[in-house]
Amino acid sequence: MSLDLQFVYYRNFTFDGKFHVRCIGDDLHKVKSIHYLLERKASDARVYLDGVTAPSQAHSGKPSDYGCPATLSTEAEAGSYVITPQVTLLDSEIMSLNLEDDADAVLREGPLVIDINEAELTRRILDNVPLPSSSSRRTRTEPDSFDVPALPDTERYPALILVFQEGGHAQFMAEKQHVAPGIDLEPFLEAQERDDEHLQVLANHYWIEQPASMSNPAFAALAGRLAALGYMERVAFLPPNVEPGYLFFAAAVVATLITGTAVVAGNHANAEAQPTPDFQALQRYLDEPGDRDKGLNIRKVWEAGVKGRGARVHFSDGGLYPNHEDLQANERLKVIPPTVNAEPEHGTASAGILLARDNGFGMTGICHAAELFIYDNRAKDARGYSQTLKKLLAYTRPGDIVAVNRQTANIDAMVAFLPSLHDKTWWEVTRTLTERGAVVLNAACNGAYKTDVNAGTTASYGVDLSHWRFFKDHGDADAILVGACHSWDGKPHQYSNYHYRYRMLNAWGDSVATLGYGKLQDKDGHDRDYTHNYGGTSSATPIVTGALALIQSYAIEQHHLYLNADQMHLLVTQSGYKDATLPLEDRLPMGARPNVLGALMLLDNILQGGRFHLPDDGVCGDECAPQG
Repeated sequence: MSLDLQFVYYRNFTFDGKFHVRCIGDDLHKVKSIHYLLERKASDARVYLDGVTAPSQAHSGKPSDYGCPATLSTEAEAGSYVITPQVTLLDSEIMSLNLEDDADAVLREGPLVIDINEAELTRRILDNVPLPSSSSRRTRTEPDSFDVPALPDTERYPALILVFQEGGHAQFMAEKQHVAPGIDLEPFLEAQERDDEHLQVLANHYWIEQPASMSNPAFAALAGRLAALGYMERVAFLPPNVEPGYLFFAAAVVATLITGTAVVAGNHANAEAQPTPDFQALQRYLDEPGDRDKGLNIRKVWEAGVKGRGARVHFSDGGLYPNHEDLQANERLKVIPPTVNAEPEHGTASAGILLARDNGFGMTGICHAAELFIYDNRAKDARGYSQTLKKLLAYTRPGDIVAVNRQTANIDAMVAFLPSLHDKTWWEVTRTLTERGAVVLNAACNGAYKTDVNAGTTASYGVDLSHWRFFKDHGDADAILVGACHSWDGKPHQYSNYHYRYRMLNAWGDSVATLGYGKLQDKDGHDRDYTHNYGGTSSATPIVTGALALIQSYAIEQHHLYLNADQMHLLVTQSGYKDATLPLEDRLPMGARPNVLGALMLLDNILQGGRFHLPDDGVCGDECAPQG
């Protein structure tokens, strides 16, 4: 019996004793579970170390079980390790095989061998990729302050988030009648979620609504009392809702000025039946840099077979048209419920940059062979609390690429858009994911939409995230912010936020060809629409996400290792294009633009092997040398 099943297996660049393994292939729907056995070779024998049975999504119904992912653990020691997968098929599949009564229905796949040398126990990317002095990490954590803005009687306060210290909730409940009588306290986690190890960062998070009978001054006074409690870690208002389209709107104007008016195909009835042409030539962000455009050097790695296979991407945006002709019937696309679908054009454009099918028409996604999990920024449960955070925590595994195309704002300065890391709960979840080994990106966002002297903003200009007092810097969560650059010269777009203290990368914020919006091709409905002017940090974020997914895919498939957020950023910064400069300033305001081919060549040079390694001279030449 032959099944289309393959295994990807990997450990961190610095070996920590953990091996990660999962299954890919067209026959995953036939699998009930996979048992993974970890052993170490010792002389002529094998020593048992660990074993895990992972259910499949086909059996459990849970998207988190797609591919039967598992982590196997041992002491971090050098040696030769063997992982043996044992595949159990669904009962319906076993019955269709008509096996003998005494036949063994477990499929034992060939052993997966990983050799760990002593150097892997302590090596760092930093050993081979020096951090430029101009980009040194500058840490600053602002203490959480809580000021209650005065509101007129015609408005109501948003929900109040309460985060208790360990044991604080029990103490609060004992004192509740004296501290907050008549107030209903709602936990972030529902009863069935409270024991889930992946969600523990939210276990001490609660919220309260302003009662209809309570005046604004009374609720403000209550908020102040709660913030002063000794067992309270943090009190904050629920972030205000801001429209997702602003991530894109300013850049659409810029792109129209650059490209002129689009020739829209399909506005006439007799054109509806015409097939969609191949628009891939318009995806110039895939090209290596030239005189006209400054691309990300992606096509050459495609030619070498690097297309995202083995990588997992989690992308949160505004919704999706899942039946778009360039996305439909794609087994690698997983839409995570619930969905609000408030901005499906926006989410479809982002998804197209990542996963549009390589089918000879329309667009082709940067990492079109990867697995893509799509989340809705506005997904909420029946109580109105965000489900996106919980879903990301539940489904993200080490080595996954996570990107959040979401914006927020400071309730005291509703004149500029800010990255999700401004909100402390999003920051805490991000830190949990990066500590787990994921690479997490956030849109840096498009800055000020209104001039306000008191806030220090100018309309259509980004804000300096290292100095603007209304951006909350909670410290280094190991995340990467993504800024927007010009397509034609790689310089920063003026609307993009910049100077995040820890990590930034950038990509095109204009003239991005992808799915949706109908500016390039406009057919009936939404499922055959394409655009050539997606932009802003909206477009930059999925472009960088796709680039990093290709790099991670190659690291996993070629070297059986993954890069965490800091390792990935150092590699991409060293090999990337340093075009995004500002006059009279040495420091890059939004980091490097990824050079995907250069990053793979540099990684192979560090590891002294691989498809892009040039052993003759020991270096990889101009492509992976520091750019700029």
